[in-house]
Amino acid sequence: MAQEGFQYENNAYKALEKYDISTGGVAGASHDKPDLTIQAKGKRPTGCELKNSPTAAGSLVMKYIDGKWQFGDYKGETEKEFLFSIAKKANLLKEMNTSGTAGKNWRGKVPHLQNDKQGKKVIIGAKSKQTAYANDIKKFGGQNEVHIDIPAKVICDYYITKKCSYINVGTHGFFTLNGKDDLGLNKKLKTNELETIPDFAKSASAKIRVRVQSKGGGDYQFVMTLQFGSVKKSPYNIAPLKSGSSSMIDVAALKKDPLLIAFQ
Repeated sequence: MAQEGFQYENNAYKALEKYDISTGGVAGASHDKPDLTIQAKGKRPTGCELKNSPTAAGSLVMKYIDGKWQFGDYKGETEKEFLFSIAKKANLLKEMNTSGTAGKNWRGKVPHLQNDKQGKKVIIGAKSKQTAYANDIKKFGGQNEVHIDIPAKVICDYYITKKCSYINVGTHGFFTLNGKDDLGLNKKLKTNELETIPDFAKSASAKIRVRVQSKGGGDYQFVMTLQFGSVKKSPYNIAPLKSGSSSMIDVAALKKDPLLIAFQ
């Protein structure tokens, strides 16, 4: 799925390059820059987060050390420090370790995958990583995950730390982040008597999710992610997906999108 996401970024960049909207390449696997940098006439370029569909917005590793859940490394990385602050505000460790309704099916179970005092992964009580993973999925997967509802504004705040002003979801369209509109697109849309770009904070639901995450090759970890869903469609989409694809851009639909006017 990650590869599909990277391919979507590359395809979006190429499609928008024809309209002189995309600039500077794409982020790829980099976590400290926007997925896409976009520009409009007379304005400085700004960032646009790209998602091919509603999904996770960022993740922070959770570790089990000396019988307690703790946060993995986060200091010194703006993104991860932000995720830590959101989790702390939501009392995530309390939910995972001691009390609260969101963590009631998670607490009180000892994972096979643990971490020593240096933070290194260790497998306890299982003969192999595969067995450990299968058992940990049974203990912590499905309805046993921790889910805590949060305002969608938090997702916007998160992407703003990555120097973004907009988000485009391939299946649902183009949005501002908390109404931030660095390129002044809404002003141009109003001049042309067109609908303004909706604010993502008012167009989606969001939650903190703690789960078991497979990393392939038998490796896995526990992570906290920010997730969004229930997205109301935007009237605009600068990287619309071709029907049935997770990465191909519908260039015909893009060509007809009235938002292109606002970039000129």
